[in-house]
Amino acid sequence: MKVKAAILSALLLAAATGVRAQSLIVTINVGPNQIGQVKTTQGITTRMTFPEAVRDIICGDLYDPTTGKGSFVVQRIDNDVFLKPVVGKGLSNLFVKTGEKGEHTYSFDLLVVSLEQAHRVVNVSPASAAPQPQPQATGNSSDDSAKILSGAQQQADDTLRNARQQADRILKDANQQSSELYAKALQRAEALDRQSVSRVQEEIEQRFVRAVIQGVREIKSADSHVVTRKITLTLDPRVLTFDDKSYLRYTIKNDGDRQFSFSGLSLERRSGREASAVSAKVIQGRAENRLNPGDTVMGVIVFDAKEVAATDKLTLYVRGADNTEIARLNIQ
Repeated sequence: MKVKAAILSALLLAAATGVRAQSLIVTINVGPNQIGQVKTTQGITTRMTFPEAVRDIICGDLYDPTTGKGSFVVQRIDNDVFLKPVVGKGLSNLFVKTGEKGEHTYSFDLLVVSLEQAHRVVNVSPASAAPQPQPQATGNSSDDSAKILSGAQQQADDTLRNARQQADRILKDANQQSSELYAKALQRAEALDRQSVSRVQEEIEQRFVRAVIQGVREIKSADSHVVTRKITLTLDPRVLTFDDKSYLRYTIKNDGDRQFSFSGLSLERRSGREASAVSAKVIQGRAENRLNPGDTVMGVIVFDAKEVAATDKLTLYVRGADNTEIARLNIQ
C-alpha cells in the first residue's frame, strides 16, 4: 500500500508540474480585429515570439529613464519582443508591426499580475493559422476595432507629444543655463578688465609722481646726425631721463633713389676697452623697417639709465642684414 501511495503521489506531482510549465508558456492567436492578453509580473522578463521579424513597437505606457515615468521596459531583437514591468500593478497596451514593410499589426493588452499567473514565453501567430478562435480575443465588430485602433493612435500621439514637449523644455533649460553662464563670464571679464585698467592707471600715476619728485634730467647728445649711403640718421640734441628711464628720439631718412631697409637699431656701451650691448626698447612710427626713396621714419629708444655710467661711451647703431653696420652716432 505504501508503494502504491508513493507512486500515486509522484504521478500527481509530475502532472502538476506539467500543467505549471504549460501555463508559463502559451500560444496566442491574434487576428487584425482581435486583442491578445499578455500577463507579466515585476522582476520577470516575458518573451513574445512572432512568426516574422519585428519592425516597430508602440507601448502605451513606455518607461522613460529620463523622467522615471512609465510602467513597461520594451526591447525587440529579430522576431522577439521582451517585456518587463517596473511597477507592481498596472495596465497598458502594445502594438507590434511585423514583416519587411510592417504589413502585419498585432494588438495586445498588457497586465501586471502575480508571479504565479505571469507568462514567461508567449508564442504569437495570426488567427487565420489557428483552427480554434482565440479565447483571449475581445470584440469582433468593426466599430469596436475602429474605436480600439483610434484610442491606441490617440495614446501614441499623446506619448509622442509629451516626449516632444519634454525635449523642448530640456533644450530651453539648457539654452537658459548657457546664456546665464555666458553672461557671468562676460561680467567677470569686464571686471578683470576694469581692474587691469585701474592698475595700469595707478602705475602710471606712481611713475609720474616719482618722476616729478626726482626731476627730469637731460644730457646733450655728442653727435646730432650722420649721413652714410644716402641715409641720414638724426638724433635729438638731448636725452631725457626720469624715473630711471632714458628717452632718445631718432629720425631716419632715405635720401637715395632706391628702397632702403634695415634690420633694427641697437645701443652699445663701451667702458675702456670693454664693450657690451644695452637693453633697449624701440618704439617706432611704423612697423616695417623699410623706406622708399624720400621716406622718413621717427621713433624713440627707451633704455635703463642705470645701465650706463656717466663715463661710458654710448653709441646708437643702425644695422642691416647679418647685423652689418649701416650707420652710427655717439650719444655720449
